[in-house]
Amino acid sequence: MNRLYQAHCCLFDCLLTFQSDELLARYGDEVREVFREELRDAWSEGPSAIARVWSGFLAETIALANPRSHYAARLRLLFAASVLASGLTVGAAFGFYSIGPSPVVHAFSQEGSTLQSSPPAPTSGDLVQLPNGHKMFLECSGDPNAGPIVILASGRGLGTADSWALVQQKLPSSIRVCSYDAIGAGRSDHVQESPQSRSIDQVVSEMHSLFQAAGLKQPYVLVGASAGGILVRRYQQQYPHEVGGLVFVDSSHEEMEWRDAAISPQMDPNWNNPAFLRDNGFLPDHQRLTWRADIPLIDLERSEKIPLSAFPSMTQRQVDAINYEWHSFQVDLARRSRYGEYRLVAGSGHMMHRQKPEAIADAIRDVVTQVGSEPLIAEATDRDQCVRI
Repeated sequence: MNRLYQAHCCLFDCLLTFQSDELLARYGDEVREVFREELRDAWSEGPSAIARVWSGFLAETIALANPRSHYAARLRLLFAASVLASGLTVGAAFGFYSIGPSPVVHAFSQEGSTLQSSPPAPTSGDLVQLPNGHKMFLECSGDPNAGPIVILASGRGLGTADSWALVQQKLPSSIRVCSYDAIGAGRSDHVQESPQSRSIDQVVSEMHSLFQAAGLKQPYVLVGASAGGILVRRYQQQYPHEVGGLVFVDSSHEEMEWRDAAISPQMDPNWNNPAFLRDNGFLPDHQRLTWRADIPLIDLERSEKIPLSAFPSMTQRQVDAINYEWHSFQVDLARRSRYGEYRLVAGSGHMMHRQKPEAIADAIRDVVTQVGSEPLIAEATDRDQCVRI
């Protein structure tokens, strides 16, 4: 079992090399750690659980693969990784059932029983056809008649519904929550151009078309993780009457490219590339964010900071400055609404949707409650100035 486990980890490390240098430098170690933790947990449950872990991480890895990789190469990577992962999972099945209990299985047996006693919430997924003919996969759970509807968005519209599975399972059945596969990812239609070449405005347009075609009732509570925070802010800016509340999960900030470059231009060579900034929703050098929305809003920030080892060419002072800027971004976003609230999530890194899904679920429940209590919101005054640090 130990050899099989190491083989899974080695394969995953190979897949990570297809990520961009920036993403790998910032979050590579964290992504590896989260994968290993989930794989260890899944090992006690058997091959089906191992396959679920692989499907989620594989979908995210392929969706976010380095844009310099050719499209055909990405497909070959998907095929090869799927075959190898399937083979390793079958091997794990034989090892799990024929060799008997191993130290790792014994160590997680009690935790595994707790997970098995709480089956995931029932979900239903459908392919929804957009007006332009493309189809997008949408998965919803919870009471169909409940409102407001919660919609989970990954990255800059490049992720899949699977990445939100743990969060979706933590929410009660009284809340209607939907997640989706972006165009070019997962079960949605794949197009000729790479997902990274699709501008943020195009992604927002596809989101709007999906929600309309699926008949999702307004208002929405939009949840955005990482670059998905910029995505849901752009959606709220373009369709303000459709959005009743927001949850930001360790969100990127529109000013971050030029502010990080002022600390170290090595952070991203594209920091002053107009096309890159425009397509990803970032602001040009020294331009300030003017967005504001006086609606229920909670901003969640990770507690774990980027270590110096992630940027060996930078000084500790520079890394500390980068971490300070990230914190200032989160506080700033919470202050963009008179009803905004800031929460620091203990024990969490950037992969919060996998590490601390319960913290995200709690924030969603609180925002849904506030959106459903509009008269109370209207009567609220400054309420701690709505930022708690």
